[in-house]
Amino acid sequence: MKKKNTDFYLLRKKSLSEGDLFITDYLASKRELNKLIKIVDMLSERVSYLESANSKNIKLIKMEKNEK
Repeated sequence: MKKKNTDFYLLRKKSLSEGDLFITDYLASKRELNKLIKIVDMLSERVSYLESANSKNIKLIKMEKNEK
């Protein structure tokens, strides 16, 4: 999706109307939301990896105890 020139125009404007403030606030919030979604996805992948690695370790420990 290509950014519109209005994003930068509105930020440089000296006096912003209520509508302009809404748009700039919306754009900033949308960018922040996208960043947070990426972070949550990355953390979710890490948790899944650690859970699978931990379950493998638990299985190995149980097998070792059974061998004794």
